[in-house]
Amino acid sequence: MREMSIEYRHIKDEDFEEIAKLEAIAFYGRPREEDTALMRKNFQPEWTLAAFDDGKPVASVRTLPSVRLMHGTKTPFGLISPVTCYAAYRRQGHVAKLLVRSLELMKERGQPISGLYTPHDALYRRYGWERAEEKRSLSFDPGRLEFRTPAPRGKTRPATQDDWKTLDAIYRQHVDPLNGALIRVENWWRFFVLIDFESKGQRERDIVVWVDESGEDRGYVVYQNRPTGQRENGWPQQEIFLRDFVALDAGAYRGLWQHILTHDLASNVVYESHPDDPFVDLCEDPFVVTVKRGEGPMIRIVDVEGAIASRPYSGGSSASFTVRISDESAPWNEGVWHLEAGEGGMRAKKTDAAADVEMSVNFLAPLYTGFRTAETLAAAGMITVHRAEALAEITNAFAVTDPPFTQDYY
Repeated sequence: MREMSIEYRHIKDEDFEEIAKLEAIAFYGRPREEDTALMRKNFQPEWTLAAFDDGKPVASVRTLPSVRLMHGTKTPFGLISPVTCYAAYRRQGHVAKLLVRSLELMKERGQPISGLYTPHDALYRRYGWERAEEKRSLSFDPGRLEFRTPAPRGKTRPATQDDWKTLDAIYRQHVDPLNGALIRVENWWRFFVLIDFESKGQRERDIVVWVDESGEDRGYVVYQNRPTGQRENGWPQQEIFLRDFVALDAGAYRGLWQHILTHDLASNVVYESHPDDPFVDLCEDPFVVTVKRGEGPMIRIVDVEGAIASRPYSGGSSASFTVRISDESAPWNEGVWHLEAGEGGMRAKKTDAAADVEMSVNFLAPLYTGFRTAETLAAAGMITVHRAEALAEITNAFAVTDPPFTQDYY
């Protein structure tokens, strides 16, 4: 499609160099020679939509195909990363058109939910994304921290990028029954977990695996040191950033943390954890640890019918209710839906019946992930209620066994 001199289309292989330049400059960086090759290795041209002005890309939206896990169920997931636009072309509607077209493509491709990270919530809320996960941001001086429990028997061993299958086996055993993690393919492991792809030369991160007394791999941690920009007695200070931390049992959990504490020349350790992570309770002095809220991704229900059909049911009793959804950017979601949930799963069908509740598609996302309950959203005015009893039924239908969480960034 065209508008004036602007063409909106998928990129081609020959566009990668200009797309790499656009992404660097749009985020106030400098283009690097290696970026084009990295893109060609990891991304298919049809994953990126762009606005072209006289043949030059000026805005883009990339949608990576992924799979989100929820209590053992796999749901195709459209992972938006990044959204870019040259400064001279902002506030002209180009990103809006690309986002709406991306929603259409995700529906066509059978990706009923989508996610993105951003510090600009207001922008993406206009198009249906909503905060639906969170993390806890932990930071502490490793030289000041002591644990309440003794170190377990076992040891760590170093690993490399070529051990990604070993790490993936541990990761999948841990996350498959949980809520929100992504299935990782080899390229994701190699280029987005095990290296710092934003650093010069894509620096490899450190990896250690925890091996228990029987010789079995029971956990791993991926981390790197990075400068803090501060000095002490003239010396530059370093911190340890934990990219991935997975433990299958208490011994691995305690053993891996003990390994991190050996890095006591660093001034700080930084880790974004699961909301229910018990790390602070493990510490002799919990006030040594600074705990802040960390933002998870914004989630978007792309296709109400498909998303509900793919969602596992964890409630205590069957539920049936009607919901009116408003969705300007994805009109196929507009209307009243009859939702049923029970031991056979969940399903949604359009209906002519009156709505028990009304909401924008935005607020379906935190319900879907289990991030918020219907009562909480209604109390804040985010759900309009016509039948009060429906709130408990909705909360039951969207019950989860653990909070939504992913260690991945995109």
